[in-house]
Parts: sequence; C-alpha cells; structure tokens
Amino acid sequence: MATAALLAACGGGGDDAADGPVTLKVLTWEPGGTEYWQQVKSTFEASHQDIKLELQSVPFDKYPEVQGPYITSQSGPDVMANNAGLELFDRRGAYTPLGDKAAEINKDLVTYSGACEEFDTSKPCYGVPFSYQGNVLYYNKDVLTAAGLDAENPPATWDEFGAACEAIKKAGKTCLALGLSGTFPAYWDFPEIARNFLTEDDIRGILNGTLSWKDPKLVQVLEKLAEITTKGWANKNAPSITMLPDGADIFQRGDAAFAGTIISDAVNWEAFGKALGDDKLGVTRWPAINPSAPLAGKFSGIEGAVYGVTKWSEKKDAGLKFITWLAGKENGELWVKYAKGQPLNKNVDPALLPESPAFKKIQELIAEPTLHAGVMLSGPEADALARGWQQVTLGQLTVDKWADQMQQALERSPTKKQGN
Repeated sequence: MATAALLAACGGGGDDAADGPVTLKVLTWEPGGTEYWQQVKSTFEASHQDIKLELQSVPFDKYPEVQGPYITSQSGPDVMANNAGLELFDRRGAYTPLGDKAAEINKDLVTYSGACEEFDTSKPCYGVPFSYQGNVLYYNKDVLTAAGLDAENPPATWDEFGAACEAIKKAGKTCLALGLSGTFPAYWDFPEIARNFLTEDDIRGILNGTLSWKDPKLVQVLEKLAEITTKGWANKNAPSITMLPDGADIFQRGDAAFAGTIISDAVNWEAFGKALGDDKLGVTRWPAINPSAPLAGKFSGIEGAVYGVTKWSEKKDAGLKFITWLAGKENGELWVKYAKGQPLNKNVDPALLPESPAFKKIQELIAEPTLHAGVMLSGPEADALARGWQQVTLGQLTVDKWADQMQQALERSPTKKQGN
C-alpha cells in the first residue's frame, strides 16, 4: 500500500525527517502485556528500519490522566490508543481521520466498526484495532467444589448465582472478585447486566443519548448491579480498589470463585490459567437475570484498543505505516503468540491458536455476539457509573439517586445527541 495514498486520504503529509530513522512516540497502556509490546517493537523495527518506536506505557487506570494534557496541549505522542467506541469518539478531535483508505487498511480484519463514528464504517474512522475483546465470567473450579457446587455446571441464572454466592461465602471465600474504581465497571460489568434488559436498539439509544437513565430498563440495570455488592457477593473492599490489578489479584490468588473480566489483554484466560492451572479455570457467560431476554445468551463483543495517528504529529507518514502494520497478519500472529489474545486479522494461522480449554470455550461463547453496551457510555457516564456504584455499596446513595446522577452525566456528554 502506498504511503502517499494514505497520507492523501488522511488529509495531510508529514514532516518526517529525511536523514536517519524517524522516532515515533506511541502512547499505550500495553494491552497484551510487556512481552508482547517488546515483540511489536523489535518485529516492526526489523522490517521498517527507517522508523524507531518509543513506547510510553501508562497503567490503564491512569491513562486518561496522562492522555488528557497531551490532547489539551495538542502535543506529545504521534500515535495513541483508546478503547473502541465512545472513549475514542469523545477524543476524535485528537486523531487524523483515515479517510476512504480505512477499508483498505483494515481489509483483513473481522470488524473495525468500533473505530468509526456511530459504529458505521461509511463514516469517519480514526484508527486501527487488532484484537477482539469482550466479557466473560471466569471461575475457579476448586473453590466451587469446596463449596459443594458442581464445578462443571456453574450457575446459569441470577437466582442460581445468588445461591452459589451464599455457599461460597460459608466456605470462607469471596464469591465475585470486584474493583469499582476507574472505568472497569462500565466496560466489564454493566454490559453483562444490561443484556438482560435492553435490545440492540436500546443499546444504540445509549450510544446516541436518546435512552434516558430514568427509563425503567436502565434503572433495573442499576438495581441489579447494586445487588452484587449490597447482598455481599463481592469483596468488602470493592469500592476502594480497581479491578486491575487488585480485583484480578483476588481471583488469581484463589480467594474468589468468580471474576468478570475480558477475553484478551493482560487479565484474560492465559493469566488466570497460569495462576490457577488450566485444569482449574472455567469460563462461562454471566448468569442470566431474564433468560428469555433476546440478548441474555449473547456475547458482548467489541474491538479492543484502537491506535490512531495524532493530528499534531509531524510524523504522520511513519505513524500511518505503524498502524497499518498493526492491522496485518504479522502482528495478529504476535498477538496470539505473546498476548494469548483473540485476533481480529482473518489470516492468522489457525495452528497458532492456543489449546487451552478456556480458550476453546471462549470460541464457543463469541460465536453469538451482540453490541457491547459499555463502550456506548461517554466519559462522564462511565465515571458516574463507577462513582455511583461505590456510593450505593457504602450506603451513601439510593439507586434512584444514582439514576439521577447518570442522567446528569449524560447531559454533560458533549458528543451525544440530547434527545431525551
């Protein structure tokens, strides 16, 4: 693919240095882990000797604090990551649109709509994803067995889950490892409750800001989220810790029966399998609250982190080469081999896919995807969701007041249409 064509599509050239390698500054939270990113750097540089990567890695929960000043000052990294969906769309002014070359750059990906406005590939797209992401419920078979539960048949309904939690608590363990600080509740927990009450049209209503948080459907979602902590199903310190690393660590230590996390990145099946043993790790859907709901048995799927070239970069040529390479087969295979994540590139060698029982179960679960409600939330909504859940758990807020706060957050969301 000609770089000149890409630059034209993106509305500008670069001031890349003609003499010596260009140093490309990349802001990332290292999804997939440090080893994977070391391989990205060495492999890309080996085939692009005119470009050197300088990686600035920031912990996920601190990422907005670091990225925000760069965006405000219109300076800093040449390439930055954001989660697909509203997190990216809220920051789209910081990125160079890919123009009509987006489809060519992403031609071998299963999907890239989460990098495009309104999840519509005919509208402006701002970067490149390379992983498939979404939520599952991991469980420790030993903890279930010790509580007198059937480890091969984890609870499938909300009532069964509640009963299991009581048995697990009596056995001296935490039922669900949870951390409520940061944006994790929005991405990892909210979608799995929302699927029981919302249709795909409702989820698009969240995206567009036309579904009020005072709507009974969304109030019911908040009520069920509140139950998790007010009924004592989670660790008592959940309001004061983050899910990554603190909540995940509770599960990895064997102190909790369940952890609701993701299929790719650093807290996926591979990390838990290493900690607990592959034979002890189970994977399932979150329990269904309304089993007959149209989305109750679906998988909340979305592209992972999207990497785009910043508008202020003077090295757009190099940046576009790098993000185009990220979408390719070579990086897809690095992602599988070193990050043990779910690739988006359709040409990844199937022989490289892991043999883990957990990974194979995930392949079954992702076969029936639906929209991921969490990435439809704006930044103010994601913050209000976490803060409100903390306050409800501590007895400082009612669910109705939480819904009020969510509605106020929606009304502060500049990228959403105010149709309610």
